[in-house]
Amino acid sequence: MKKNNYKLILFAVFCTCTMLLGGCASGKKIVLTQEKYSPSFRAAEFARYKGKKLVLGSFFNQAQNTKTYNYFSPDKQLNYEGNVSLENLYLNGFTKAFKHIGVTLVDYVYDEDYRGPRHWWWGYPGPAGYRAPKGVPELQFTLLSMTDQELTFKIILFKDGQTKLDKDLTCLLYTSPSPRDRTRSRMPSSA
Repeated sequence: MKKNNYKLILFAVFCTCTMLLGGCASGKKIVLTQEKYSPSFRAAEFARYKGKKLVLGSFFNQAQNTKTYNYFSPDKQLNYEGNVSLENLYLNGFTKAFKHIGVTLVDYVYDEDYRGPRHWWWGYPGPAGYRAPKGVPELQFTLLSMTDQELTFKIILFKDGQTKLDKDLTCLLYTSPSPRDRTRSRMPSSA
């Protein structure tokens, strides 16, 4: 089980880096749109997850160096602004990435097949009524810090009401010395 958890973490880091690097351009304000992201990795590398079920639970932005819709370069010269909140930008990106590899995403809040017995409150389940179905893991993503060079986030994976994985991760995006170089390839020419 632990080996699969690390592969899931690596996959999450890869998706996060791909989403960020795909939207970078030069200038003072860079607009990020969730519609432009499409997974570019090979789904065959993650074929063992095809047909598995997963709940994308919650995506939170607790980063003190971001705003609701944008984040900045460390020198504050560049402003990366999204057309949706950063939480929704990542939720949409993860949704597309997991669907790309064939993971079945379960929406336990609205999907009638996964609604269990709940206490209904004003026509909707009460706050305690939301829980992933038995046997289906739930992924939570919390953004802790974000610039155009470094991303720190927390991944929590629950299964059957127990925490299976709780990990803080840092992803170095690239180390480009000037804004002009930010539009060029992030890989060294010798690679």
